[in-house]
Formats: sequence, structure tokens, C-alpha cells
Amino acid sequence: MAKTDPTDEQERKVKETEVPKAALEAIKKLADKASITEFAEETGNGHKFYEGSWTGPSGRVDGLVTESGDLVEIEETVPAGSVPAAVRTELEKHVGKDAKVSYEKKTMVLYETHFKNADKAREMVFTPDGRTFHEQGDKTGSREADDDKD
Repeated sequence: MAKTDPTDEQERKVKETEVPKAALEAIKKLADKASITEFAEETGNGHKFYEGSWTGPSGRVDGLVTESGDLVEIEETVPAGSVPAAVRTELEKHVGKDAKVSYEKKTMVLYETHFKNADKAREMVFTPDGRTFHEQGDKTGSREADDDKD
């Protein structure tokens, strides 16, 4: 049997009854009064997530949460006019003026931590499922030194 790559992402549609209670409650809270049109179970990076989709003011909205209901990200369809000009200009350089483009605004949740280890200031950023998103440290022990590197 072939091994699967833990970074492979897979998604399958599921019924509302297949979504764990905490995840379902979180998705319903995100959707507020909107009617959720579909649910999906996603696996990737060795973790399982649940997604709910509904219609927002500008179109489709997807809310992704962990099994325990922690928010991971929100993706929402947005009109081109609400996308920063710098984004539209840079995209045009890559795809040309005549490309048919749609835009989604992605809001991700990350947790930044600050600590000292062996008298060195450190910073780590994690996703809600505990994966390291970013790690940074300096030899001087000052946080400003790290901020200048970003």
C-alpha cells in the first residue's frame, strides 16, 4: 500500500450530521443568520478541518474550523472594486488585462507568541491546529531587531 503525503489536501462533501458538534456550532456562529448550503471535511498536513459554505453580501463565503471549533480561515467572494489597487495591478502583470478574474478575500487566524529562551528573545507563530507558521529569534534579545527583519 502506497504511503500518502501528509501535506496532500483532500476534501469531501459531508452532511451536517457528520460535522462534529463543536465544529458545527462554530460554523453556524460564523454564518450568523445565513443558511448554510453545504458542508465539507478537509484533511491536510495531518489534520482534519470542517468547512461550511453560505451566501454573503458579495457571494459565496466559506468558513473553515478545526474539529474542536477553532476558526482557521474565512474566504469570501468580493467585488474587484473592493480589492486594493496594488493587488489588482500586480495580478495584471502576471495574467494580463484580458484575463477573467474573480477575487476572494482570505482572513486567516494565526497565534503569535513571544518568549525568552537562553536569554534570547524569540517569536513563534502557530496555526489554530498547532502547526508552526513562522519562527524567529535574535541574538541581541531585543524584539525590535526581529521586527526590522520582516
